[in-house]
Amino acid sequence: MFKKSITAVAVTAVLASLSGCDDNSSNSNTTQGGYVEPEILKYVDPFIGTDATGNTTPSAVYPEGMIQPGPDSINEDGTAGDYKYWKDTISGFSTTHLSGAGKGDLNDFAFLPFIDFESGPAKFSKENEEASPGYYSVEFDDSDIRTELTVTKRVALHRYTYPEGESRKLKLDLGHELQETYGNHSREIDFQIIGDNAIAGKRVSNEWAQYQTVYFYAEFTEPFVKYMAMDEGENTDDLNIEDSRDVIAFLDFGQGNQQLGMKIAISPNSIDGAKANIDAETDGFAFDQIRQDAANAWAETLSKIELEGGTEAEKTNFYTSMYHTYFAPFLYQDVDGQYRGMDGQSYQTDPNRPNYSVYSMWDTFRAAHPLKTITEKERSIEYVHDLINKFKKGDVLPKWELHSDYTGEMPGYPSVSIIADTMVKYPEAFTQQDFKDALEAALISSNWHPEITHDWIPYVDEWNGDKRWHVMTRHSEYQESDGFIGADIRKNPADIYDTIVNETVSYGLENAYYDWAIAQIAKLAGDEGQYDRYIKRSESFKNYFDHNPAYYAEYGATGFMRPKNRDGSWTFNDCSGEGQCTEENQDIFNPYVAEHRGEDFTEGSTWQWSWFVPHDIDGLMEIMGDEASFRQNLDALFNADPNGINDTGDMTGKIGQYVQGNEPDHHVPFLYNYTLEPWKTQEYLDQILDTLYLPTPEGIPGNEDVGQMSAWYMMTAMGFYQISPADPTYTIGRPLFDEVTIQLAEGEFTITTENNGPDNLYVQEVTINGEPLDENFTFQHEDIKPGGNLHFVMSDTPNKELR
Repeated sequence: MFKKSITAVAVTAVLASLSGCDDNSSNSNTTQGGYVEPEILKYVDPFIGTDATGNTTPSAVYPEGMIQPGPDSINEDGTAGDYKYWKDTISGFSTTHLSGAGKGDLNDFAFLPFIDFESGPAKFSKENEEASPGYYSVEFDDSDIRTELTVTKRVALHRYTYPEGESRKLKLDLGHELQETYGNHSREIDFQIIGDNAIAGKRVSNEWAQYQTVYFYAEFTEPFVKYMAMDEGENTDDLNIEDSRDVIAFLDFGQGNQQLGMKIAISPNSIDGAKANIDAETDGFAFDQIRQDAANAWAETLSKIELEGGTEAEKTNFYTSMYHTYFAPFLYQDVDGQYRGMDGQSYQTDPNRPNYSVYSMWDTFRAAHPLKTITEKERSIEYVHDLINKFKKGDVLPKWELHSDYTGEMPGYPSVSIIADTMVKYPEAFTQQDFKDALEAALISSNWHPEITHDWIPYVDEWNGDKRWHVMTRHSEYQESDGFIGADIRKNPADIYDTIVNETVSYGLENAYYDWAIAQIAKLAGDEGQYDRYIKRSESFKNYFDHNPAYYAEYGATGFMRPKNRDGSWTFNDCSGEGQCTEENQDIFNPYVAEHRGEDFTEGSTWQWSWFVPHDIDGLMEIMGDEASFRQNLDALFNADPNGINDTGDMTGKIGQYVQGNEPDHHVPFLYNYTLEPWKTQEYLDQILDTLYLPTPEGIPGNEDVGQMSAWYMMTAMGFYQISPADPTYTIGRPLFDEVTIQLAEGEFTITTENNGPDNLYVQEVTINGEPLDENFTFQHEDIKPGGNLHFVMSDTPNKELR
């Protein structure tokens, strides 16, 4: 790379050339005042989750908007890094952000105002920082410059207030990169000076996304009087820089007493598209009005759920969680309907089928997308059409889509869960051709077709290797032929494709669930043959469970999900991997050995993964022994040593070896509802809600993962949860509020709770629409209807007769 440390860009020669005393003041519509915060927004704190493991951003964001201007921090080595609340230095205000992913993608086009020659990272005090939905501001300590940010769907507005009489300068770092150690790099940068008050450019970068491409166009409220740049470390005054890997531009607006305004739009297609977005969504520079409009849009969005009762902290947790669930998927197309397809080409959208981006599906299929099927019916239907369209443009469903790019991130093929769940809940919204298209996409994406990726731009570079193998892996081929995925395949590869047949237990369990979801699509499509095939594939989870109560007696369990070799023999802990087992116990399978990626499990251990069979709880209970054994294993999980042998960075928010801070366990507390001790579901949920979610910067128990951690909180706090998406069945939890009113597409559904309170965590009675719930405290999606009601009666002691 050309830039090792962001502090190195403050080159005196460049800055000196910008110095001057030009007074080029002009009037602009930048007056403050008149902003009225909608009442509901007092319960949203954008700083929740910005510290510890949450990885959220306090950026200014519009509901489902495709631009997210906000601050980035500084790493210990001086490079730019994700925003962390505890840090007091800003490297720049970049234009795009992921929330809760903990990765370095996006963060394009970072601006930083400065005076004199001090263009390096700027310190600030926390009392001078503010964030609310659609707005962010901070004032720097040394320069006294105040930066304010607000947004429309596609446009960000910056407002800079400089000290009176000082030179007003602005730095733009087009090669701004976060998490360089993860492989985030700029592949290609273009930059243009347009007249004396506009700039434009393009950045192509990679990390998760291999060819993430974004264009920008920006206009200022005043002309700049001087310009200089650094192109790959060399000074230049070129007005058109192309095919660079690192560009830093410096603009000098002269001395003046006026605030400096900038509006910037992005486009996935072109600079012209970005300019058209500015023209369509802004008129002049009405910063305060746009801030008010963004706040009103958030208030309207969050008012789709109304709360009564609960504490102030619980309301803040709830509405901030809801706020996080509307960061993504976000609209990703220009105002004229042009969007970037998964093949990198530009297309025109069907007006009724928008293009969306940032699908963190391995995370969000579990709660965030099921929640949207309730609160955003039409949007959920649009997601299905969008995912199928992404298949048609790229020939395979994405796993973790990012700005129309395949990342290949995480196990399996989770798109099918989101598609199946919405189709099962709203079959009338789809045609028979839609079902067939969905099935075709699912069949292709769940089988090994390496020829599909051969025509793609080769995902080969010096940083991340060839990611095509991760987009479509070979796991499913072995799972269907052998009934499981052999852990020794990658150790004794037949060819290069076998070398990434890893994380076999996690892939195997995830794929079994996804195959069951595909079977539900096949049923809707009327394809009995594929239904039978995928139901059989969905039963492969049974081949991973080692039922051996005597062997696992010291752990209090009857067995665990374990990796096995192709010959059917169980494997043991790998002493060469992250587990660090000793030579003395290398022939013992220790469930406390955790792995991040690349071994047998994904981001955890068998303690967490032994429960991922959401589609067949009865089948899981059977292989564990019986109901008593199932309950025994649940107790063993929640009472296990939380310290164990080793953890990965994802194993946070622990109760025993239950991990709330990562997604695979999110359904597990609800499994007690399928036992003779259902009140334990209420006990553990109460503990999680009360101790692991807090209205503080550290208040999210794990990586927020683009809405999933927050959606779990919302559904649980309302009192119900869907264990298996694509099965339109919900089971109950422990409600926090006296009354919840959900605005459905056609009316209102309410959840009411009698005798609610912090100590009354146990359900005494519960009905749905006046009728008793079904077995295991379940009810159906069709029961959530206009005029419907889920009603709880609570107490401080468990009702052990209620089953």
